[in-house]
Amino acid sequence: MTDDSKYAGVGEVQSNNFYLLREKASHITKAARSATIANVLAPLLCIPAFKDEVRPMHLGIWLTYMLVVVAVRTWIVFKLKFESKDIVDPQHNLNLMTFALASMGVGWGMGWVLMAPDLMLVNRVIYVYMITVALMGSMFAYSVHKPTFYTFTLPIMIPSLTTGLWSVDIFPWTFSVGLATVYIVVLGISKSFSQTFEDSVRLRFRNERLYQELANERDQSVAANVAKSKFIAVASHDLRQPMHAVNVYLDIVNEDNFPEQDKLLLTKIKSSVTSLNSMFDSLLNISKLDAHVTPINNRMFGLQEFANTLRDLYETRAAKKGLSFLTSSLDLNVCGDKLVLQQIVGNLISNAIQYTTSGTIQVLLATHQGCLSIEVIDTGCGVDASDQQYIFGEFYRADSTRSLHDGLGLGLSIVRRLCDLIGAEVTLSSQPNEGSKFVVLTPYVTLVNEEIENATRRSVKPMHAQRMLQGKCIAVIEDNPVIVDAYKQTLASEGAYVHVLSETEAELEVQLESIDNIDLILSDYRLSRTTGDVLIQKIRESYNQEIPALIVTADTSPSHFSLFANLNVQVLHKPVSFQEVALAIQKLTAVG
Repeated sequence: MTDDSKYAGVGEVQSNNFYLLREKASHITKAARSATIANVLAPLLCIPAFKDEVRPMHLGIWLTYMLVVVAVRTWIVFKLKFESKDIVDPQHNLNLMTFALASMGVGWGMGWVLMAPDLMLVNRVIYVYMITVALMGSMFAYSVHKPTFYTFTLPIMIPSLTTGLWSVDIFPWTFSVGLATVYIVVLGISKSFSQTFEDSVRLRFRNERLYQELANERDQSVAANVAKSKFIAVASHDLRQPMHAVNVYLDIVNEDNFPEQDKLLLTKIKSSVTSLNSMFDSLLNISKLDAHVTPINNRMFGLQEFANTLRDLYETRAAKKGLSFLTSSLDLNVCGDKLVLQQIVGNLISNAIQYTTSGTIQVLLATHQGCLSIEVIDTGCGVDASDQQYIFGEFYRADSTRSLHDGLGLGLSIVRRLCDLIGAEVTLSSQPNEGSKFVVLTPYVTLVNEEIENATRRSVKPMHAQRMLQGKCIAVIEDNPVIVDAYKQTLASEGAYVHVLSETEAELEVQLESIDNIDLILSDYRLSRTTGDVLIQKIRESYNQEIPALIVTADTSPSHFSLFANLNVQVLHKPVSFQEVALAIQKLTAVG
C-alpha cells in the first residue's frame, strides 16, 4: 500500500467518524429538546404529591437542585445547533449534552435517597414509575452515545438498586431484583438500537459519498461534452474556410487539360477532399443534435419515390467499388419526416459501402405492424460480437476494420440519435465475414393512396448544374478574396451576373442604387465588420421585398440555426462543393 492510499484511508475514516459524531449530537439534542417540557413538569408535580410526607429540608434541597439543573439543561439544549449540517464541533456538543443529562440523572437519583424513606408506598411507586419512564426514554434518546447514556442512567439506578441494603424497609428485596432485571433489558435494547443507529448512519454516509461521486462524474461528463461541442464548433469553423475554397476550385478544374498521370493525382485529391467533407458533415450533424435544433416535419411521401432518391444518391458510389446496389419497396405512402429518414438510411448505406469490398448492398423498404420498416443489408466484413455493443457510440471505430475507413466513427452514432429523435428503433445482426443487416423500425404509418400512385412511381432525377443560372443576378458578400474570386468565376460560368457587394453601409447603398434587380443574395455569416444576416436584412429593406438568400458559413454554433430559420435564410455549411451551392441557388431562384 502506498503512502497516498494510507493517507486517503485515514482521511476517509476521520470523515466517517466526524459524520457519525455529528449525527449522534443531532439525534441527542433533538431528543432532549422534545423532553424539555416533561423535565420541567415532573419536579413541579412532586411538590403537591410529596410535600405532606417528605421533610421540608430534604424536599427543598432536592427542588433547589432540580430547578438549577433543569434551567442549565434547558439553556444548553436550546443553545446548541440541532441540525446535523449546522454542527461544527460535534464532540463539544456531545460533551455539553453529557454534562447536562448527567446532572439530571444525579438529581433523580438524589431525590430517591432524600425522599424515598419518608414517602408512603403509593408515592414510592409513583417515584419509581417516573424514573422508569426516564430510563425507558433514554433507550432511544441517549443510547447512541454511550458516555451520555451511562452518565444519565447510572446515577438514577444505583440508589434504587441498593435500596435492599438500607436499614429502612422501603421495598422488599424482590423489588431490587425486578428493577435490576428491567435495567438489564434496557441495556440490551439500548445496545442494539445504538448499533442499528451507527450502521444506518454509516450506510447513509456511504450512499451520500457514492451519490456525490456519481454527481461529480456526471458534471465532469457534462462539462466534457460541452467542451467537446465547443471544440468541434471552433475547430470546424477554422477548418471549413480553407476547405470551402479548395472545394470550389476543384470544381472549376477541367480534368481534360491534364495528362493522364496528373488526372490520376487529381482524382485522388478529390477523393480525399470528399472524405474530409463527409467528416465535416458528421461533425455538423452531431452539433445540431447536441443543440436539439433538428426540426421534425412529418409529411406524406411516396415510398417508391423515396427508394428512387436513395438509388440516385448511392448507386453510383456503390458502382465505383464494383458493388451492386438494389432497392425494394412497396407501393405505399408514408407519413413522416423524409429528410431525417434519408439521413438515417443514408448513413447506413454509406457505412455499408465503406465496409463492403465485393457483393451487394440491399435496401428493403417494407411495412411492419402498419409502420415503415427499413433493412440495409450488405455482404461486407461484418461486425464482431464484442464490437456490436459499442458501434453506436460516438467516435468508435473497431480495430479490425479501422484500415478500411478514414472517418471519425460518427455515422452510426448519428443514426442512433436520429432514431431516438423520431421514436424509431435500430438493431443490428451480423457475423464476421458474413455481412451485416441493420433494421430500423419507425413509428411512421404506411398508407395506400391510389390517387398518387403514379407520382410515387416517378424517379427523382438529379438536377444538372450546366448553365443552370442563366440570366440570374447574384449578389455576393464575402470578405475572403480567394472565395470571392472563386464565386465570380464559377457563378459567371453558369450564366449568372455577379455583383460583389461591400459590407460597409455607405458603399453598399451606393452599389445598390446602380443595381436594378437581385435574384439571390449569397453571403458568408462572419464578415470583417458585421454579419451576413444584418446585410441581408438591409438589402431586403432597400428593395422592399424578401429576396431569397443563402448563407454559406463555417459557423456551426447552435444558436444560429434558429436565427437563420427565423430570417427565412437558407444555410450551407462549409466545406461544400460548387455543385451543392449551384443546386441550392437554382432551387431558391426557381421558387422566386
